[in-house]
This record gives sequence, structure tokens and C-alpha cells, in this order.
Amino acid sequence: MKSLSNLFIPLIALALITLTSCNNGPQTPETAPEPQPVPEGTVQEQVQFLVDADRYPEALDILRETSSDETEIQVMLRDVHLLYGIWLVDHAQNMDMRVNMPEALRHFRRVLEFDPDNSIAWAHIQQIESVYRSLNREIPQGVAE
Repeated sequence: MKSLSNLFIPLIALALITLTSCNNGPQTPETAPEPQPVPEGTVQEQVQFLVDADRYPEALDILRETSSDETEIQVMLRDVHLLYGIWLVDHAQNMDMRVNMPEALRHFRRVLEFDPDNSIAWAHIQQIESVYRSLNREIPQGVAE
């Protein structure tokens, strides 16, 4: 049986490619399509569906409702926090940067709680913090739930 982290590595790569190549602009409530209901299936299938639809808060809710002692769930939580942080950074130009950047920073810090050596999270944290320092702004604190 493949480990869940091996399954999420391609997911992260795909999300990075998608996030950097697609930018259709912000959707307003009037133009946003009605979200599809989450299909029945395993937690992994439901989370994958939500991540594919950029519905990260819902994916995190499902994972939090699942036994958090399971290693697979912990890996999925780490990966969804990472993907959500990347999504927030990528979409900051289309949304309110003052909201997205602190939130992305909190998600990247949560990733480090699961995986202290995660180079992707560290790189994003350093980049965001350097922007705050260059603007002589206080670096937001805290960690995502």
C-alpha cells in the first residue's frame, strides 16, 4: 500500500503548476458557480475533491473531524495547509493582500508544526516575512487552526 505522503506529492506538484499557470481573476458572488456537493467516499477522496475545487477550509474541516491521531490524517493536514498557503499567496494579487498574506503565513507555520524541515513552507515564510520587513511592517504572528 502506498503511503499517503506519496499520493499527496503529485497533488502538491499539480497544485503548484495549476496555481502558477491559471489566473482567471477574482470571482464575485454573482459570478461564482454554485459549489458542487462533496461526494460520498473516503476521507482522502473527499479531501482530494475539495482541494481540486480550491475549497481548502472545507477540506481542513473534514480532516479536523477525523481522528487526528492517525498518521495519514496528519500528513493530509500538513499538505492541505501547505496547498492553502500557496493558494493564498498566488491569489493575493486578486484579493486583499492584507488578509491573504497573514493567513498564508499562518498556514505555512502550521505546516512546520507537522514537518519542521519542510523547505517549501520555510521558503514561503522567509519570502513573506522579508516583504513585511522591507515595508517596515510588523510581521503577523500566529498559526492557522
